[in-house]
Amino acid sequence: MITLREISIVWSLLHVLIIFGTLFESRYSRKKTALLTAVFMGPLAVYNSWFFIRFGPELAGQALLLNCAIPSVLFFYILAKHRDGRFLFTFCLVDTVSLEIVYVTGLLDFFLSNETHLVMFVLRLAAFPLLEWVVLRKLRTHYRWMQADLEKGWGGLALVTVLFYLLLWVIYSYPSSVTERLEYLPEVVLVLLLLPMVYVCLFAILGYQEKLYKARTDHQLLEVRAAMMQQRVEQTTQAEQSLAIQRHDLRHRFQTLGAMLEQGELQAAREYIASAEETLQETAVRRWCLNPVLDAVFGSYFRQAEKEGIRIEAEIDLPEEMQVDVVELSTVFANALENAIHAVRSLPEDKRVIRCRCLRRPQLMFRVSNPCAGPVRFDEDGLPLGAGGRPGIGSRSIAAYCDKYGAYCDYRAENGWFCIQIVQP
Repeated sequence: MITLREISIVWSLLHVLIIFGTLFESRYSRKKTALLTAVFMGPLAVYNSWFFIRFGPELAGQALLLNCAIPSVLFFYILAKHRDGRFLFTFCLVDTVSLEIVYVTGLLDFFLSNETHLVMFVLRLAAFPLLEWVVLRKLRTHYRWMQADLEKGWGGLALVTVLFYLLLWVIYSYPSSVTERLEYLPEVVLVLLLLPMVYVCLFAILGYQEKLYKARTDHQLLEVRAAMMQQRVEQTTQAEQSLAIQRHDLRHRFQTLGAMLEQGELQAAREYIASAEETLQETAVRRWCLNPVLDAVFGSYFRQAEKEGIRIEAEIDLPEEMQVDVVELSTVFANALENAIHAVRSLPEDKRVIRCRCLRRPQLMFRVSNPCAGPVRFDEDGLPLGAGGRPGIGSRSIAAYCDKYGAYCDYRAENGWFCIQIVQP
C-alpha cells in the first residue's frame, strides 16, 4: 500500500526537477528541453520511486548516486549551455539543498511521527513549494546573470558543492541510515547546519564578483558619458567661435548685399542671402532637451546614427530639472539607443530609421522603436536575447534600473518592428 512516505518521495523528486529547471540553462529551446527531460527523467523518476518502495529507504539512500545522481548529471550535461563548473555547481546546489530538506524532514519524522510519516509529508508538502518560490522570485534572474557575466572561478565553487554532496550522502546513508546509527546524529546535525551557511558565503562571494563586474561596466559607461559631454562642449565652443566670426563679417555682408540691391541684381542677392543662411546653419548646435546630461546623450547617439546613414525621428520633451537620478536615467537612454543603432546599421539604407519619443507628462515615458531584420526571441522575464542566446548587458542594465525605481519596461517585436517602452512613475 502506498503511504504518505511514498507520496512525499514522489513529491520531492518532482520538485527537485522543477527547481533545477528554473536555474538550469539549456542549449536547446524550452520546448525541446522540456520534451527531452520528460522522456528521460520521467522513467528515471518512476524507477527510483519503485526502487524506494521495493527495497526500502535505506537501500534507496545508499543507491542514490548510482540510480539517480549520475544518470541525471550525465543527461543534463548533454543539454547544458555551460559545460563547465557553472553546470556542476548548479546541479549540486539544487541537489544538496533538496537533500537538506529530505534529510531534515526524515529525521524529524523519525522522532515525531511514530511511523505514520505525517510530519515528513506535511513538511515536504510545504518546504519544496517555498523553496521554488524563493528560487523563482529571489534567485533565478540574478543567478543567470552571474553565470553570463562571470565565466571564470566556477571550478572551485563546483568542487565545494560536489564534496558537500558526497559528504551529505555518506554521513547520512552509508553504511546504513543515520536513524540506525544514532551515535553519529550530532555530526549529521552539524553538517546540516553547516551547509546553508556555506552556501550563503558562496553566494556572497558571487555577488561581490558580480558587483565588481558591474562596477567596471559602470566605469566604462561613465567614461562614455564624459566623452559625450566633452564632445558637446567642443561643439558649443566651435559654434561660438564660428558665430563670432559671422558677427564680425556681418557688416561687410550687409554692404555687399546693399550694393547688389542698388544695382538691381536681385537674383544674385537672393543667392547671396541663401549662401549666408547656409553658413549660419553650420554654426547651430541642436538642443534635444534642456537637461545638459541627457542632451549630451541624445546628441551623441543621434549624431552617431546619422553618420551611419540612420534617419532619426525624435520627439523629446524633458525639463532641465529631473525628479530622478539623471546619471542612471542617461544610462537607460544610452543603452536603448545603442541597441537600436546596432540593430538597424546592417539593414538596407531605406529601412535605417530610429524613432525616439520621450514625454514628461502625465509621467515620464520613453519609447524607442526600430525595424528588425528577423524574429526576436525573449527570455522568461521578457528580455530580448542577443546573439549568444542571453540578454545583453544593455538590456540587463535597463532591467536593473526598472527594478530599482519601480519603472515599467515592455519589449515588443511585431510587424517587423522592435520596440522598447519604459514608463517611470
